[in-house]
Amino acid sequence: MRARFVFDPDAWRIPEARHAIEVVASLLEVPWRCGVQGVRVDAGDPTVFVGRPARAPEDSAAVVPVEGWPRWEPSSLEVVTFEGEPLPCPGGDLGGAGDSRRFPGVWLRAIGFLIQRDEEFLDPRRDAWECFSGFTARLETLGILDRPLVNLYAAQLERRLAAWCARRQVTPPAVPRWKDGARFAVVLTHDVDDVQLYSLRGAWRLIRLARSPSSYAFRGGVSMALRTLRRGPRRGDPYWNFDRWAAEESRHGLRSTFFFCPPAPTRRHENDAFYRMTDPVEFEGARMPLAGMLRLLAGRGFEIGLHGSYLSHVSAEELARQKGQIEASAGCEIRGVRQHFLRFDAGRTWAAQEAAAFQYDSTLGYNEAVGFRAGIAAPFHPWDPEARGPRRLIELPLTVMDGALFRTLKLDAASVARRVREHLERVESAGGLAVLLWHPNAAAENLFPGWWRSYTETLEYLASRRAWIATAGEIAEWWRAREKRMGRPG
Repeated sequence: MRARFVFDPDAWRIPEARHAIEVVASLLEVPWRCGVQGVRVDAGDPTVFVGRPARAPEDSAAVVPVEGWPRWEPSSLEVVTFEGEPLPCPGGDLGGAGDSRRFPGVWLRAIGFLIQRDEEFLDPRRDAWECFSGFTARLETLGILDRPLVNLYAAQLERRLAAWCARRQVTPPAVPRWKDGARFAVVLTHDVDDVQLYSLRGAWRLIRLARSPSSYAFRGGVSMALRTLRRGPRRGDPYWNFDRWAAEESRHGLRSTFFFCPPAPTRRHENDAFYRMTDPVEFEGARMPLAGMLRLLAGRGFEIGLHGSYLSHVSAEELARQKGQIEASAGCEIRGVRQHFLRFDAGRTWAAQEAAAFQYDSTLGYNEAVGFRAGIAAPFHPWDPEARGPRRLIELPLTVMDGALFRTLKLDAASVARRVREHLERVESAGGLAVLLWHPNAAAENLFPGWWRSYTETLEYLASRRAWIATAGEIAEWWRAREKRMGRPG
């Protein structure tokens, strides 16, 4: 038995509607297929009709209205409640009330608006780093950015399918969302922006990048030089805490993903990391080049990914070059990427990453907000607006970053740990995926008070939950294999 999404011909001709259905269907725990009205449907298969409600078969398990695909202005969206969950739509108008089978007329369009990132194409506002800001996001304005909306809508659909099966006293086959039947999944990640606090060589590299005496690079370079000279020739560096992260995660039987910056971007920006793979680090008491540490981490099951340089986010050629540099340093295949400063262009970044042969990205989050940028707590295939179809690339949306909690929200360690627990509880309730980011230099506790403590408390909390905690690459690989078990659309 499998769920059959049957489109009327008019709805089938809207690829955005098909993509929205495919994403929400991927969150179900039953196999499924999509097709146009007229395809054969086995008597034991529940039908989800998509299109004009008047054309829906009488025995449909659910009816998803689609009559065109209107443009939605982000500023027009207001929140209305449907079956206990917030649903953003123009003017808060559901477009026809739902019932035991039928969804509101705006239900699928809302899903498409979120996952296809319509807002980022329609709203030109960007911050100082040319990022679409969490402060700008309509979901943040509406107070629902921290809700995994698409997961909640999938649960509404799953309840209708379950009711159809219950009426017929049939038990559908279950395809677990996460490994070993875990209630939710978590990815632990680290963006390696800095590897040394004290370095005259690093100071000189920064100063050489400076565009003016008032620029970040000049001020940062001078500051680094002065503190290095004041410190004198003492051994060690407070940023050499990679072994601490590895040990703490290993103590819980966990592995994380480390995103490293490329040593030689073609065009270097003053906001880029200044370290090289030949720079020294200490790891478990041994001094070694940074590249040697990458190989040790990879050999122990930690994942190495690319933290694409500041100017790389729209260039497939540059991303491919940088991918090769990290592969040469780590001695292993690089499958994933996260862009430095979370620099992201919805129309170009995914295209560049896919062309550079990355299997997944984990950039889609906010520097200054906690929550779900695309409204979804799960991997998904991003929308390609030029081809009008889904990409091969998988997105693992970033949901929580340390800097947003401590710097933007200005929370203390206890409040951060509590906020992260609340976030994880929402993800668990929705059976979703949380992607956490803590920067490795945050383990220098005198410089980042509370950052390390909040992370260790989060690991302790996760140890008490039925969560599957894996690297980003493992999650992406699982999701692709699950797609095959679920059945591809068509």
